[in-house]
Amino acid sequence: MPRFVFDMVYGDDEERRLAVRPAHREYAKGLAEQGKLLAGGPFTDGKGAQIVYEAADEAEVRELVANDPYTKEGVLASTSIRQWEIVTGSWPQGA
Repeated sequence: MPRFVFDMVYGDDEERRLAVRPAHREYAKGLAEQGKLLAGGPFTDGKGAQIVYEAADEAEVRELVANDPYTKEGVLASTSIRQWEIVTGSWPQGA
């Protein structure tokens, strides 16, 4: 199944983002339990985060992103979704 990288840049209202974060993380946990979210987390500079999804197509990822509390609450300054192909590394192709 295809994998997609969702890259997000946080908006300026950190207080609001931190208030929404528990709901965002609960949503992400549910997607991980369903096998749709493979990995995710914030960048160490505190300016954004990245999530790797496994989904049928980009339309499904866009739906997952649209339902994320971060998106719904408007705490992201910008986002991008790109399909990603693992070619090498220790992360198994079938994982």
